[in-house]
Amino acid sequence: MRSLDASLPPAGRGVPGPFAPEEMRRLLDRAVEASSNGIVITDPKLPDNPIVYVNPAFERISGYALEEVRGINCRFLQGDEGDQPALDELRAALREERECRVVLRNFHKDGTLFWNELHVSPVHDEGGRLTNFVGVQNDITERRRIEEVLRESEERFRATFEHAAVGAAQVGIDGRWLRVNRRLCEIVGYTEEELLGKTFADITHPDHVEGDLEQTQRMLRGESQIYSMEKRYVRKDGSLVWTNLTVSLVREDSGEPGYFISVIEDISERKRVEEERDLLLVREQLARAEAVAARRRLALLAAAGPALSASLDYEDTLRRVTRLAVPDLADWCLLDIAEEDGSVHQLAEAHADPEKEELLRRLREHRSFGEDDPGSTAGVLKTGRSALIPELPDSAFYERELDGEHRELMLALGPRSLMSVPLLARGRTLGAMTLVSCTTDRRYDDEDLLLAENLSYRCALAVDNARLYRDRSEIARTLQRSLLPPHLPEVPGVELGAEYLPAGEANEVGGDFYDVIDTVEDGWVCAIGDVRGHGAEAAAVTALARYTIRAVTMKNDLPSEVLSGLNEAMLRQLPEDRFCTAACARLEPLDGAPGVGLDVSRAGHPPPLVLRADGSVEEISCPGRALGVFPDAELEDTHMRLMPGEALVFYTDGVTEARSPDGDFFGEERLRQLLASLCGKHAVDIARLLKNAALQFQEGYARDDLALLVLRAS
Repeated sequence: MRSLDASLPPAGRGVPGPFAPEEMRRLLDRAVEASSNGIVITDPKLPDNPIVYVNPAFERISGYALEEVRGINCRFLQGDEGDQPALDELRAALREERECRVVLRNFHKDGTLFWNELHVSPVHDEGGRLTNFVGVQNDITERRRIEEVLRESEERFRATFEHAAVGAAQVGIDGRWLRVNRRLCEIVGYTEEELLGKTFADITHPDHVEGDLEQTQRMLRGESQIYSMEKRYVRKDGSLVWTNLTVSLVREDSGEPGYFISVIEDISERKRVEEERDLLLVREQLARAEAVAARRRLALLAAAGPALSASLDYEDTLRRVTRLAVPDLADWCLLDIAEEDGSVHQLAEAHADPEKEELLRRLREHRSFGEDDPGSTAGVLKTGRSALIPELPDSAFYERELDGEHRELMLALGPRSLMSVPLLARGRTLGAMTLVSCTTDRRYDDEDLLLAENLSYRCALAVDNARLYRDRSEIARTLQRSLLPPHLPEVPGVELGAEYLPAGEANEVGGDFYDVIDTVEDGWVCAIGDVRGHGAEAAAVTALARYTIRAVTMKNDLPSEVLSGLNEAMLRQLPEDRFCTAACARLEPLDGAPGVGLDVSRAGHPPPLVLRADGSVEEISCPGRALGVFPDAELEDTHMRLMPGEALVFYTDGVTEARSPDGDFFGEERLRQLLASLCGKHAVDIARLLKNAALQFQEGYARDDLALLVLRAS
């Protein structure tokens, strides 16, 4: 080991601890020699401050040995470049005998450039006299290269961000604006500097703050990754602007929340048009409703909002409304609905006295709504106009005009005043609400009718929206069924099992698919895929994928050619942001030999798993990139034989990326272990048990579409 004795001032004097000066010097020698940082020591007492010592790390970094550099100044590492500002800082520090840290462009012995992060410290003896300078160097060339790449990426991102046609912002977890673009400043009327000193809550209308915070908290808890909402911002001048806000959460590499990305679109003009349209429909009702006493109107209508929005089941919604109207607006209430086939039935009822609700239910059998029926509700349903009867006949009328149970029910219910109002939505009469008072203290008048009409209008919109949601959900289910084979065919010598589970709202169509196709050459082609996104756009890509695969299979059933044909179709017919992953297999009999022959190709999809007869699980790994992205998806075919009792399992990432409430992923290892335990089971059972395990892992709530296709040689 080379000693530092010749380059350092005398050591050992005043050194605390149990070490002798010689032992301390040996420890110091070993530490410097073993350091991963280059260490160079110069002697300022000699002319030109020459090098007196370098450690092995310096030799490794620079390429120069101690014998080559001893006695010369460190400037030889600079080459011909002498215009670096960092050199001026270094020279000043040497003159002033102080520490400094600089980054220099240095050159290896072979002439190649490297970036040297140099920390220089002066060394003084006990008398305060300068004895040496010690430089610690670190080669940060790779770090500088990465920083340059990141800087270029940041510049490209900044250009896109700044010139976007919609507002865009980076928002901290604490809600503060971290970065905003020009368009966002235009939308809210603040300068960039003003916005960066605020939080999103500072300019959000109070009605939306709570909902915004609730959504962001759900994202931070891992319950969602993105949300959209319509909200109002308060501009700098105090005016309001309607926006469509989409927020996504960006997490750090550690998985911890990093920041939010918000995209803000100004929809004020659209909202204005919508509001004008709605006002035209209800102008008469709203104009008269303004005359209703503020306390009654606000109390009842404020309570109606949560009741109407609590469920998308319109029958449940109507039952809530009848409870809301009783007893504040009526002693008892009936709600009748006109079905699409023209029939009318009493859907909900409520009475201030719970013991009398059974009377209202029995009343259903005695009510009629035909065109010739004289009842007030029948007239409302026919004309779409409200009926107000402030004073109903006394009990003698019912005793004279009615008989049997009908008379007994009306006498027991004792109606004294009545309002019947239509449920009007988008120009259609959906039903009628009948409100009845049983006391002489409450006789309905025009103000009561206005309030009832206002309530019925809101109720009608909720019912119509619920029906639309139901219809959309049914359409989505029908569309989803059309994108999957209605049943699995029978393949000689092979058991088939498949499972599919869409995620998201009921009116969204999933993006996963599978298919089994009989080819023209007595073979079979199986395919599974995962399309980016959900809904109508994903359904369009799924349909294109499924039917393109079927079309290509008619000409060439080699899996790589089938997927290549789909890639060409997607590149030609879809926008750039539409892509999918897929796996495809061709099954062929082996002319009397046991098992079945398989050719498998994969395009960016999770690799299929083979469950051997002995319970071992293997992965079929073949190259291939996602479809709809690259002109050449680099597809290849892998040939194998599936022996009797062995199963091939295709799956989408909805299985492996299934996430528990704690944030853990189901993962490939868990899938392999579960699959191994299913050795010997039928293909249908394997698919079903895998799906159930993934769903149970998520506590019954699938956050992504899930598809499974199992082939088992029999």
